[in-house]
Amino acid sequence: MFIWAQLDPNLVGTIGMLIAVIILKLGMRAAKNPESGLYKVYSVSLAIIRYPLWIFTALVGVALIFLCLSMPGAEGGILLGLFLLFVGLMGIVHAFKSHKSEKDE
Repeated sequence: MFIWAQLDPNLVGTIGMLIAVIILKLGMRAAKNPESGLYKVYSVSLAIIRYPLWIFTALVGVALIFLCLSMPGAEGGILLGLFLLFVGLMGIVHAFKSHKSEKDE
């Protein structure tokens, strides 16, 4: 990380974009051939990314609800927290269902 901090920000952005392009190209290649090992690796890595994202969204919603409960007049924050909690829980349910259907195929 120290080396990245010493580089020019434009160079770091360019390297990041190149990494993103390579990952997208691998994903496109994996999507064209579902029997390949690359498809399995890509689907597992996406599963690793999507579960924590939905869990984090739900946790942010719960934290926002508890934070706004202690503040008088923060009904909007409570509604936003409930919405984030709902989105996070529905995302987790959808991720489990899609992962289960990938295993069944």
